[in-house]
Parts: sequence; C-alpha cells; structure tokens
Amino acid sequence: MLNKKQIVFVEPKPTVYVYRLARSLRLTGRYETILISFSEIDKKFFGKAYDKILILELSHKLKFKNFGDLFKRILSKNGRNFFKNLKKMRPYLFQITGPDFFSLMVLHLLRNNPSTKIYYSNDLWSADQRNFFFTKEFWIKGEIQKFCEKRCFGKVDGILDKKSLKEFELTNYKLNIPKMALPPSCLDEWTFYPKKKKDKKIHIVLGGAPYSTWKGKIPFMEILNSIISQEIYFHTYGECANKKDNESFVEKSKNNKYYCFHKKTNPYNLNKEMSEYTYGILLDFHTPKNLNSNPSILKTQLTARMVNYLEAGLPIIINKQYEHMTNIIKEYGIGFYIELQDLKNLRKIIERQDYAQLQNNVKKFQQKFKLSKTIKEIEDFYEKIIRAKSEKNKLI
Repeated sequence: MLNKKQIVFVEPKPTVYVYRLARSLRLTGRYETILISFSEIDKKFFGKAYDKILILELSHKLKFKNFGDLFKRILSKNGRNFFKNLKKMRPYLFQITGPDFFSLMVLHLLRNNPSTKIYYSNDLWSADQRNFFFTKEFWIKGEIQKFCEKRCFGKVDGILDKKSLKEFELTNYKLNIPKMALPPSCLDEWTFYPKKKKDKKIHIVLGGAPYSTWKGKIPFMEILNSIISQEIYFHTYGECANKKDNESFVEKSKNNKYYCFHKKTNPYNLNKEMSEYTYGILLDFHTPKNLNSNPSILKTQLTARMVNYLEAGLPIIINKQYEHMTNIIKEYGIGFYIELQDLKNLRKIIERQDYAQLQNNVKKFQQKFKLSKTIKEIEDFYEKIIRAKSEKNKLI
C-alpha cells in the first residue's frame, strides 16, 4: 500500500505492551512503524512489530560513575547523528513511552517539530504519594521520574494509558489534554483458545519471575509455600531480580515437585506453554501501609501479565486488592478473586469453580478484545488528537 502513515515509537526500554500495538498497526497495512530505543534489543523479535529499528545504546542506571559515559555517547559522532536524524523526522505521529529521563530528552529535542506527539504512560509515578528522598527502594530516582513525567505531559498532545484513567485523579495536578485507556486487548497471533484439561491436576502459573522480597508486600515465598502445600503445581518464568531470593527459589524447585522454576522465554512461547496450565495468577498481597502510600497500584492497575493470561486462554485468580482488574474479571466472568486469608484454602476454592464456564467466558473475551478489532479505537484516538492539534494551530 502506498502512502503509509509513519508512526515513530520512542521506547527507552521497549515494552511488550507497545509491541502488541505496533504489530497490530503494522498488520493493517496502513502504517510504517519505526522503533527508536536506548537499549539493546532482540531485533529478530521486535522486527515483527517494526519496519525499522534505530538504537543508540545508553546506560539506564542512575549512578554518578555512569554520567561521564552517558554524555560521551550522546555527544559522540554517532550520538549527534542519531539525534540529528530524529529531529528531522516528520511522521504522522510520535508515540513516546515514559516516564524516563530519555523520554524528556527526546521531547525537548522535538519541541519545534510539528508532528503530533502522544505520551504512552507505562507507569504513573505522580500518583505515588511516597517521598522518594526518604525511601530505600528508589531513593532519588523516584523523584526524578516524577519530575520527568510532569514535564513530558506538558510537551505532548495526548496520552495513552494501559491502566484505568481514574489514576489521573490521584495526581496532585490537572492534565487538560485528551487521554485514552488502552483496552485489555489480545494480540491475535499470540492467542490460544482455552483447552480441555486432560486430568484433574491443578497447574497455576505466574507469567514471569518470582517476586523479590519487598517492603510492603507479603513475601512471595510465603505465598508459594502455601500454594504448593495444597498439592497445586506452581510455575514461574525467569530469574528473581534479587540474587539471594533467586537462590532460594531455585533450591525450592529442586526439593519440591510442585514448584516448577522455568527459564525466561519470549511472549509467544510463554503464552503457548501457559495454555497447557489451569489458571494464571495475580497474587502479590500488599500491606495497608503500602496501599495508602501508592493507591494507584491497586485501584487502577492493569498489568501486561493479565493480558498474557487471557491470550493463553487461562482464567485468572486475582488478589481482591486489585480493584480495577478485579472489576474486569467479575464483569466478564473470566476468573475469581481471593483475599490473603483465603490462600490456605485455595485448592477447595478452585474445585468449587465451574471451570468449563470460565473457559467459555475467556474465549468470548478473546474474541471481543482481539487487537485486530480494538486497534480501530486506537487509530480513532490518534486521528482525534491530530485533528484537535490542527484546529488549535489554525487559531494561533
């Protein structure tokens, strides 16, 4: 098709959520998709979503010793040419993922670029009420993220968000620019319809690595032990971020047949493997203090992992604290929720479910929210922002 509309995706660290979107846009035949990133990536994998991939590898670690190398790379001949070519681009629109220092840097470079700019909010740090100057988890990084995020919002024409738009009500400032919450859509080619289970064994899966010990959360090892003690098979994928915790999980998998510690794999293979299991889980539990300091975590969260489960054809077991996701699961009948005190009785709760009906509801959800259908909503949002910007420019 001639005259394809060019969309430039700026992703400091490429996300699978945006991959789904770019891949679906590309498959319509109406768009040329370009990825600009500051992280080395698997070009074979991401090449299915993007016609072109441009990389300038920069360190994302906030350490004083990294600053010299960072600016050296930015000011190198390769770096100068990279940003010079970026400034020359005149696409249909830029979609820039944040918050990140690099997101703000790119938007500053594009300040005089006439193309429409849309911000993809992967996480909304402004809704987090913690003062990061006094926390060990993020220290000053959290305050830098808040600073970059607010200034990014001031430089764009619209916002796409993967969560509920109610999270913007939790910020301490108002944003008078158009916003859209992305529907929880399944990428058609990563979707596996629910399968009839061959036996009565229960296999639940966390579609990622086991969680590190984290202040404000119930230790994941406690959750794991409670589940496998009920003779439920528990699968995880990838290494825990904390090395010491990871060693504990590896050891646990060697000594208990009900815990299966798998290597990390790409999203398609992950979905394919998960499609053989019984349920996907979202069962990290938060303390009341953690909920009060960052209410958006649970009130508005919609994780990429939930979408993975639905693509894999799995009903979902969720922590009731996740309000937005729980409401979706209840509305479409695609799983059930529990509270922390229910964990010790999980097997009995699972055995009471009408599993065939849950599977049928998941299949209906897949058909309703497949990206080849919902991509039109996103295209309409793009057009709305572009028209609004055009009308605004006419009045200037």
